[in-house]
Amino acid sequence: MYQPGRYPARADVVTVGIDGGGLDDLLGMYVTGRDRETREWLGWGHAWVHETAVVRRKSEASRFQDFVACGDMTIVRRVGDDTAEVAEYVRRIHEAELLDHIGIDPSGVGQILDSLAEAGIPDESVVGISQGWKLGGAIKTTERKLAEGVLVHGGQPLMAWCVGNARVEPKGNAILITKQASGRGKIDPLMALFNAVSLMSLNPEPKKKAYEVFFI
Repeated sequence: MYQPGRYPARADVVTVGIDGGGLDDLLGMYVTGRDRETREWLGWGHAWVHETAVVRRKSEASRFQDFVACGDMTIVRRVGDDTAEVAEYVRRIHEAELLDHIGIDPSGVGQILDSLAEAGIPDESVVGISQGWKLGGAIKTTERKLAEGVLVHGGQPLMAWCVGNARVEPKGNAILITKQASGRGKIDPLMALFNAVSLMSLNPEPKKKAYEVFFI
């Protein structure tokens, strides 16, 4: 099982995906780090949900508490606590000189951007990831990397639930996984994963240079 605290020891670069965040929605974050030796992609996801959404979704309340118990989800009481906690995760990655970019859905990102700015994350670190059919490449890359055993994840119940909620919609030669097609099933952390994979697929350069000393 992979845990994010081990990134400094194993990763040479990290990409972050963020998605969601409405009061009746999940805020999903997915962190992907590239192992500096094996080049494997190491993945970990987390979700935040406002207690209002838990009350409204009584059928999911027990499930959400299970996610909280295993460390996959945080229930927040105050609006803004969720984005502040996401920004704190990103700040730690940035200060460790591992952060490449943060990929987000361009729609509805105001509070996320504000929280990242307050945490000292440079504006140029944030990249809008096109959704819809343009996300098809990231979906296929994720599928292949998982099949190859190159995308190493922690077997998180949260992510398994999101994958189970996802509905694939063919669109010409492309495939779509959208919130609209998935109905009431929550998939925000999964969409965050696709955002992170979109960035890692670009093969980013390590942010922290490794130095070698030669004696002659």
